[in-house]
Amino acid sequence: MDIKAVKKQLKALKAEKGKIARQFKDVESGSAEHQALVAKMQEISTSVKALEAEQKALLKAQNTEQEDVSEVPLPGQFEQPETTFNGDFSVSRVPQTGDLMPWWEFVSSHKQASVYHKKDVWQFLTSQPYTTGEVLLARDDKGNVIGGLPLIFLTTPLLGNFGVSLPFFNYGGPVTRFENVFTALLDVCQQDARSGDAKYTEIRTTTKSQFEASTKKVSMLRALPGSASVFDDEIGAKVRAQVKKAEPYRPKFKVGKQELLDDFYDVFARNMRDLGTPVNDKRFFSALMDALPEQTFIAVAYVDDQPVATGFLLVNGRMMEIPWASTVRDANKMNMNMWLYHQILHFAIKKKMKWFDFGRSTQDAGTYRFKKQWGAEPLQHYWYNFSAEPSGESLNPDNPKFKLAIAVWQRLPVWLTRRIGPFLSRQLP
Repeated sequence: MDIKAVKKQLKALKAEKGKIARQFKDVESGSAEHQALVAKMQEISTSVKALEAEQKALLKAQNTEQEDVSEVPLPGQFEQPETTFNGDFSVSRVPQTGDLMPWWEFVSSHKQASVYHKKDVWQFLTSQPYTTGEVLLARDDKGNVIGGLPLIFLTTPLLGNFGVSLPFFNYGGPVTRFENVFTALLDVCQQDARSGDAKYTEIRTTTKSQFEASTKKVSMLRALPGSASVFDDEIGAKVRAQVKKAEPYRPKFKVGKQELLDDFYDVFARNMRDLGTPVNDKRFFSALMDALPEQTFIAVAYVDDQPVATGFLLVNGRMMEIPWASTVRDANKMNMNMWLYHQILHFAIKKKMKWFDFGRSTQDAGTYRFKKQWGAEPLQHYWYNFSAEPSGESLNPDNPKFKLAIAVWQRLPVWLTRRIGPFLSRQLP
């Protein structure tokens, strides 16, 4: 018997047990009817215990060949520098037109490097409007690379000149296993900001250091079991019930590549307008999928053949990330967001992923609580903001300066936001 059949029998027996329990109030204690009910209750209880034992054994058997979730190591990009480099080293700038081969060789094998540090993503970023790039390289006295920091500078009509490591994505900060090298890389950014070369530089990383940092953001990660049935058992009855609320609407799920881009973008653009956020150009996503053809997927949920919820998926080693997701407001009452995520998580398990990254959230915000219910746990981000002015403010949309602009944007028609949104979004990191 499989786990689903055991669960079905357990549910039926427990319902029968409850029905019998309600009959006790209608019979006299000690009577023949009372004794018959007691015997029946004992019989059902014995069957329930046997089935629960069988369920436990089946779950254990499923996990025999799989890693214990508690033993699955975090992706390398979350590892912290834990040692000091004992020797002389220096930090130099290499522009995007310079010799970056030592950097590509360094990140190709470094445990802390993510897919966002790869050459294909760098070329994608530096091909975007208003962008130029450079890499800060730390080398020992023999010329060996021992750390680095990719920087993208945006020179925009609206916001001027600023640098980010890295814009548009959740990861892509310094890479080094040495604490003092990490500090030296950030120190160069601080000195550049003070000199006024860029009015603002933001380094986004999961590494804590001596510099003051914003800690508003966290990544929400969940370790994945080896099978969908184990996952469904782990998420609990409450989440499963919310997922099932979508089933009367007969949703359909598709996952694919650029053939789903139009459907993704229709939902995404509409939702971004509702949130008051300028939408990325459709070509942004198309170019990213061209840059990472093996690591990118689009997932879409349909009701009556119309796209209502969607997610952009990106594989980063043994972790699948969902950096962009949207659901149209009309589908919220259908619980379509829950249903879509359930399908996506099953897809990640099918692809043998060990981790699912629900993306970046502000702690205790609505999206944070949504991700938490799936079993995701927070991993702290540290955003280091360096400015020529001591009171320099973030260019992040969380900045209060953007509240009025958001309120205005939410009142614009979708067709207009799709036309002017890309011009604005490519200027926001």
